[in-house]
Parts: sequence; C-alpha cells; structure tokens
Amino acid sequence: MKIKELLSISGTAGLHRLITTKKNGIVAESLVSGQKKFFAARSYQYSPLESIAVYTDTDALPLEEVFQKMKKQPPKKDIQKSELRTYFMEILPDHDQEKVYTSDIKKIVSWFLFLNENGYLEVEEEVASQEEDSFEEE
Repeated sequence: MKIKELLSISGTAGLHRLITTKKNGIVAESLVSGQKKFFAARSYQYSPLESIAVYTDTDALPLEEVFQKMKKQPPKKDIQKSELRTYFMEILPDHDQEKVYTSDIKKIVSWFLFLNENGYLEVEEEVASQEEDSFEEE
C-alpha cells in the first residue's frame, strides 16, 4: 500500500500528500485536486495515515490492516449511515464500539473508497515483483 506519505489534516477536506517538512510546519498537496499545495503551520493537527489505528477489544489495529480487510469485502459506494456500523462489524467484529464512533467509520470508509479508486491501496509486493519480472526478461 502507498499510504506512507499520506496525511489527514484537521480543518481541511480530504486527504493530502506530504511534500516537505519545514521547521514551523509542512507543505502538503491535496489528493483531490492534485494541484492545491499549501503550507500547514504547526497549529494544524496532521496525522499520517500510517500512524492511525482502530481500537479493538484487545489492542489497536493499524489503518493499513483495516484497509486490507476492507479490500477483501469492499463497502458499497452509496453505503448509508445506518449501514456503516453493520459493515464495520462484518470486517472488524472486535472493534471497540465505545471508542470507534460512526463518524470515524464514515471517514475510514470514504478514505478507503477514494484511495482504492485511485490505486493507493495496491499491494507493494505485487508491484515490486512485477518490476523484478520485467528486469529478468530484459
């Protein structure tokens, strides 16, 4: 998966790609527009997707692993708010229902749908093995 350089930034819509870091903030690019670069000062809260996890009854499951489970059983694009918890119970039955709110599930599902449609959730091993095969053929 290619989520290592992706961020969620408070106060902004959608996901962003980290371009560079500065001593007083970061420069990020919107994934939706692809051209809208902006400076996010330290007053913004930004969370790399690779550091986000979902609470379970025993521990926390990294978002990347949640996305892998979602790839096996993808949500409908037009999933209703009332169906979100049911869907999440199917893919992650041991998620902590007191700590994981419906709004969190909605955000995770929307991120998944966007990232999956745009190829960010391709398994890197498959991509690397395809590249190795092309080198061997030459």
